[in-house]
Amino acid sequence: MTKNVLIIGTTTGLVSGEKLDQEKAIYATLETFHKEGYKTVLLTENRELFPEFHILATHIVFREINLSNLKTVILQYQIDLVFPTYTANSNLHLFRNLIKQDFFKKHQVKLLNLNQQNLNLAISHKTLTSYLQNKGFRIIEHELISNLDEAMAFVDKHHFPVIIRVNNKEQRTYWNSINTKAELAKLFATTTAVEGYEIERSINNFKEVTMTSIRDRFDNAALIYSSEDIDPIGIHSNDSISVTPVFSIANSMFQRLRDAILKLTRILKIVGVCTFNLAVDEQTNSFYVLEISPLFQSKILPIIASTGYPLFEVICQVSLGKRLQEVVSLDGSKFNAAVELTPNHITARFPIWQTHNLSKLNNNLGPHKSSLGAIIVNGNNLETIIMKGFQILDLTDDIFINHPDANLSDEQIESALFHTNIRRIIAVCEALNRGFDVHEIYSFTKYNHVFLEALKHLLDLARLLEYQKGNLEVLSTCKRYGFSDFLIAHLWKITTEQVQKITAQLSLQPIALPAPSSFSLDQGAVNNYYTVFLDDPLPSLPTYQIIINDYPNSDMISNYEMTILAQQLIHQFQMDGYLVAVHGSLLSKIDSNTISDYFMDSIYNRSYLYSDQNRLNITINTLENQHLSYPLAIHNFNYQQAIFENQNVTTEIAFIQDASQQLWLSSPITNVAKQNSSQRFEVTSVPGKLSATLARTVINYVHQHLSNLKFGTLIMSDATVSQFIPGFTTNVGIISQINPNFTDVLCHALVGIATPKSQKSKNLFGRKISFSQLSNGLYNTKLHYFDLPEGYRKAFK
Repeated sequence: MTKNVLIIGTTTGLVSGEKLDQEKAIYATLETFHKEGYKTVLLTENRELFPEFHILATHIVFREINLSNLKTVILQYQIDLVFPTYTANSNLHLFRNLIKQDFFKKHQVKLLNLNQQNLNLAISHKTLTSYLQNKGFRIIEHELISNLDEAMAFVDKHHFPVIIRVNNKEQRTYWNSINTKAELAKLFATTTAVEGYEIERSINNFKEVTMTSIRDRFDNAALIYSSEDIDPIGIHSNDSISVTPVFSIANSMFQRLRDAILKLTRILKIVGVCTFNLAVDEQTNSFYVLEISPLFQSKILPIIASTGYPLFEVICQVSLGKRLQEVVSLDGSKFNAAVELTPNHITARFPIWQTHNLSKLNNNLGPHKSSLGAIIVNGNNLETIIMKGFQILDLTDDIFINHPDANLSDEQIESALFHTNIRRIIAVCEALNRGFDVHEIYSFTKYNHVFLEALKHLLDLARLLEYQKGNLEVLSTCKRYGFSDFLIAHLWKITTEQVQKITAQLSLQPIALPAPSSFSLDQGAVNNYYTVFLDDPLPSLPTYQIIINDYPNSDMISNYEMTILAQQLIHQFQMDGYLVAVHGSLLSKIDSNTISDYFMDSIYNRSYLYSDQNRLNITINTLENQHLSYPLAIHNFNYQQAIFENQNVTTEIAFIQDASQQLWLSSPITNVAKQNSSQRFEVTSVPGKLSATLARTVINYVHQHLSNLKFGTLIMSDATVSQFIPGFTTNVGIISQINPNFTDVLCHALVGIATPKSQKSKNLFGRKISFSQLSNGLYNTKLHYFDLPEGYRKAFK
C-alpha cells in the first residue's frame, strides 16, 4: 500500500535567502519521495512555488503552519509519515507538542528525523547545557540570576565581557553582549524577566566551527561537512564569512571535534542530518558545544558546491530507513553516503545585507543576525575566494582603487578596527596598506590569522602589479590569485580588452573544474563548476545553445522571484531540446538529476548587488538565431517605490511579443500602496480579469511604441499607460502562478517560435508586502499571502 508523506514547507513573514534555500531543498525532496513511490502532501504558507511542485506533489495545501492545521492535514490526508527537516526552527515546538499529546502515537503517524530528546535540546539552551554537562562535555561558566547585584557578582568572578539574556524555557531569546557595568545596568532597567536571566562568560575571542553529521537507523554515521568562521564568536555565525573545509585548526583538535560530534549524533539517536555549532579555544586546547539543530540549516548549503554531496537525496532516503551505504541518488546511481569526503578546493559563504547602498550602512555586527542572504564562491586558494567574494559584494573598487578610509588618521583607523561594523573589512585593508602589523590588526578585530595573511598577500600583489606595469610574471601570479581583468586594467591604466589580449598570449588558461574532483564520488554527485587559472590546455566544452548569466541582488524578494523565473526558463529550454549552461552565483545545481551545466562564477567585471534591478542575461546561439542576447530584469522595490510616490493605485500588465508581433498578455495585477510612516510602507497586489478594453489599450501601445521588444511591463493608471518597465516587477511570481504558460511563451518568443494564448489558473491569491527602512541603513521586507473572496474568484473566471 502506498504511504502518504507530509512535507512541512516554508512560512511567510521576513523574506530571506534562507527560505529560498529551503524551497530548493523541498524541490529535491519532492523529487526523491516521488521516485521512491510515495504520495506527498506539501503543507506550506508560500504561494509562489517552483512550478514542478504542482507536478511532483500529490497535494499542495496552502495554510498557516500551526498546531491546528497540522492535525487537520494529517487526519484529512491520512498521513503515515511527517517530514519536517526543511521547516523553520520556530516550528519545532509544534512537533514537541504533538509528541507530548501522543497525537502521532494515537493516529499511527511516524515523525521522521525528530524525537522528543533532540527537540528539547534544540529548543532550550538550558536543557542543552544540562544535558552536555551530564555527558561529560565542558560547559561555559554560567548562572541563572534575577537582579543586577547577582549579575555583578558573576562579573567579579569571571570579568567582562559577558553575555546575558532573558531566561525562557519555551522559546529562544536573544543574547546581549555586555562590556561595562553601565551597559549591564541599562539592560536590567529596560527588560523584565519572570524566570530570571541567563548570564555566561563571554567567549568572544574563540573560533566558531560548524559541523554537520548524518546517521541512519542502523547507527552508521559520518561527518559530512565542516566550516570555520572568519569572524570570532560574538558575531552571529550567519553574519560571518565561513570557509570550508576547516583550514586553520590543528588536526588533533579537528579529530577531537569530529569524535565529539559523532558521539553526540549517536547518543541523540539522530536519523537524518544534524548541525552543531562549536566554540574552539586554541589557547587552552578546549572546545564547547554551543547549539544543536536537527533541521536543515542554510549555512551548510556549501557542502554541495564543495564536495558534490547529494545532501537532500541522502537525507530523504536515510529518513525512510535506508542504510547510508545503500543510497540511490536521483540519477539512479548507488553510492556510499557514509564516506567522509575531502574537496581539493576551498568554498566560502559570504553574507549579504539587504540595503540599497553599502556605503551608507552603519550597522554593527553582534549576536543578533542581520544578514538576510549569502553567496557561495569556489577557488583553489584562499586569496581567490576572497577576490571572488569582494567582486560580487562590490568591495573591490573601495579596497584596491578608491580607498575611502585614506583620509582617516591612524587613531581613527584603530577605532574602526575595534568596531564590528559591516564595512570594517575596508578599514582592515587600509591598515594593512599603511603597514600595520597583522598581529596588531588581529588584536583589534580577532579576525582569523590566516585570513588576515591572505588579505595582506593580495594587497602586496596589487602594489607589485601597479609598480611593475607590463610584467607578465606578476600578471600570471595575480590571475592565479583571483585578480579580475577590470582590476588589472585599472592598475596598469589600460583597457580590459587589452588585458584580455595579453592574458590570451600566456600559457595560463581559465579552466572550469567540477566539484567534486578529488575523491571517488564518481556517481550520484551534484556537479557544479568553478573557474581557476592553470597552465593547462583549455578543455573543450559543449556548444551551448542557451547560456544564462545571473547576477545576485541584495533585495531578497527580487532574488527569490528571479531564481524561480530562471529555474522555469532553464526547465522549459531543456524540455524544448536545447543544451543549457548557467553562469553565476545566484543559481546552482542542487540534485544529481539536473541536466544543465552550472558554472558558479559569473562572466562579468562589475557587481549588480545594490542595483534597483535583479539582472539575468540570456544568450541564444541556435541554427535559427545566432548570437542573440536578451537582458532580463526584475525591478525591485527600490525602483517601484518611486512609482508609488506619485500614485497609490497602479495596474501592471506583462506582455510578451513574438517575431510576428503577436502579443501574449498577462492577467492585470492591481497594486495598492499605503505609506504607514516615513520609513514604512506596504503594497497589496491582487490579480484581476483582463477586459477587452484594457487589452486593446495595451496592444495598441505596444505596437505603436514597443514593436521591437520581446517583453516588458506596462504600468497603468486610470486605464492609460503611465510608464513602461523594460522587464518585470516582483509581481512576476504571481503572474507565473496565475498564467501557467507564462514561461513557455517567454522561451518561445526568445527563440522565435509563435506564442500561444494566455492560460488561466485556479491558483488565485493576493499578496501584501511590508517594507521597513531601518535607521542603520538596512531594510526588511515581510510577506503575507491571502485567499481571494469566493465572489471575486467567480467573477475572475
